[in-house]
Amino acid sequence: MRAHDALLTTFAGILGLIFGSFATAVAHRVPRNESVVTGRSKCPRCGRRIGALENIPVVSWIMLRGRCKNCGEPISPRYPLIELVTGGLFALAAWKYGLTVTGFVYAGFFWALVVLTVIDLDFKLLPNKITYPIVIAGWVGLLAAAVVDSELSRLRSAGLGMLIFGGFLFVVAFIYPEGMALGDVKLALGLGMFLGYAGGTGLVPVGMFLSFVLGGLIGLVAMAITKQGRKMKIPFGPFLAAGTIIAIATGEKLLDLYLNTAT
Repeated sequence: MRAHDALLTTFAGILGLIFGSFATAVAHRVPRNESVVTGRSKCPRCGRRIGALENIPVVSWIMLRGRCKNCGEPISPRYPLIELVTGGLFALAAWKYGLTVTGFVYAGFFWALVVLTVIDLDFKLLPNKITYPIVIAGWVGLLAAAVVDSELSRLRSAGLGMLIFGGFLFVVAFIYPEGMALGDVKLALGLGMFLGYAGGTGLVPVGMFLSFVLGGLIGLVAMAITKQGRKMKIPFGPFLAAGTIIAIATGEKLLDLYLNTAT
């Protein structure tokens, strides 16, 4: 990696840490119908407002030793974890697409997936306030990227990706509504769009396959540990997000490897 690319990736990662901190606030407020643009963050236990120096991504959690400065109650390690994951995903977008419109759009897409993952794990919910903008704002962003890069043909793949991923999950939800919610179907429209734009329609089945494999394996492990069996309800949104991100990052190489092995 060249020095310029390394610097850009590092800067993107740091920016991602900051947006990761915002992601935790959005994931907390959206399901509760609270404003995401007004109001300071506060300790969920004692209600004390968190100062600027206490809100530095990752660093503040370490300096505070994972406890509220006022009441001393533990601060969940999920907060720095979310920040680190978001930082890594921003770095991934910069590494893969560079300082381009496409890079900014995919960074925003990854951020939205982080927010949805946290909400789905906590509430088993994929809010329309986020799934719809992924499709609408995402399409506008990809259109701008395609125009800037003179790659309008990618929009066709993005549209077909929406139909493939969204259509497949719609059929699954129609046949087995207890196991697949409409929120997953709405999310799949956006996932298919970004997969199709990233690597053509051939990348969409890769993302779908990885999502179901991850969901199946981790679901089986979770059911075995909790001993709840099929009664256990496991949100599928996080696996859809993870499978899509892995496919965007390495899916083309995985697809080439599979095709070379098959032939």
